[in-house]
Amino acid sequence: MNNKTLSAVTLGAFVISLAVGLIIYAATDCGLIVILWTTLLLFGIALFALSFMYSGESRGFGPSESVYRMTMGIIAAVVGLIGMLYTFTDVGILILAAIFIIVLALVGVFVALTNGKKEGQ
Repeated sequence: MNNKTLSAVTLGAFVISLAVGLIIYAATDCGLIVILWTTLLLFGIALFALSFMYSGESRGFGPSESVYRMTMGIIAAVVGLIGMLYTFTDVGILILAAIFIIVLALVGVFVALTNGKKEGQ
């Protein structure tokens, strides 16, 4: 698939995520913030899924397009999930912050190991 097609699919995933957020907002009494959390969660999942369609070749510096999209998808989905947990449950903010920090660390280790493996070839 070329970049224009992937960009169109990514835009479509964002619009669908936003529409689902609007539907959840209309169906519940949770406030406007539910639109943000739903959009981030669903769009993050879509970015993660679409990341496997991008090139895995490194550009000489930093991660490949695939790893970049995967990382951004994971982070967006986790922010959306943490926002949902904060909105709908009584989980403490420190626990949610700790979960976010752990996920960031795991993603950072994954990216570092992926880049290290490519540089060693």
